[in-house]
Amino acid sequence: MRIELVGVTKIFVDGKKVLDNICFGGDFKTLAIIGPSGGGKSTLLRILGGLISPTTGDVLLDGNKIIFDEKHLIQHRRQIGFVFQAKGLFNHLNAQQNVVLPLVNVHGYAKADAKEIADSLLDRFGLSADRHKFPNELSGGQQQRVAIVRAVAVKPKLLLLDEPTSALDPELTGEVLAMLNELRYDGLNIILVTHEMGFAKKACDKLMFIVNGRLTEYGDSERLFTRPHTPELASFLGRVLEWGI
Repeated sequence: MRIELVGVTKIFVDGKKVLDNICFGGDFKTLAIIGPSGGGKSTLLRILGGLISPTTGDVLLDGNKIIFDEKHLIQHRRQIGFVFQAKGLFNHLNAQQNVVLPLVNVHGYAKADAKEIADSLLDRFGLSADRHKFPNELSGGQQQRVAIVRAVAVKPKLLLLDEPTSALDPELTGEVLAMLNELRYDGLNIILVTHEMGFAKKACDKLMFIVNGRLTEYGDSERLFTRPHTPELASFLGRVLEWGI
């Protein structure tokens, strides 16, 4: 997939500039966005997904410009899978029902077909025995995997994840990252904001480093981890890798 950002700036109503004239073009299959907290990573992810609009600038995915009006955004969002820090599962629905709901209500699947898709994916990712459990009966890792299943069940063109492991312990983090790695091998295009440096280095072909709303570096993950071009990235990686963060 190719992504192009042309002068993308985002200023919120309180006057805070979160993204500052980002200009960029690059191809990727799995892209990790890293950087200090509050740097604009999640804001960029939401713009890419059509959840919020930039104040100025254009965004293109595979050469198609995102039109930020409700009519066009409805169609754009149908092609995107979202997973955020808060799993977003409906507490009154079990795991299977959480996956089925958008398939039926948003994408127009017959309920029987939607259940078949949901059960197939839940089984594939080790959740078959949990499909009738409600979110409060699932571990944090199970909840996040159900959220990912729900996002990929609609066969999105692009999967966006915002720190999907931020609230999980190391073992549960490993479960979620293994699932994402499997989806990567399926050929699904993925962009994730993450603090999991090992996954960003080994499983993501491209890396984007954002600081204070500015795109500071972009390139091959392995190369940027071993030979960062800017002192900002070198300093950031030095801090997080020193303590195995």
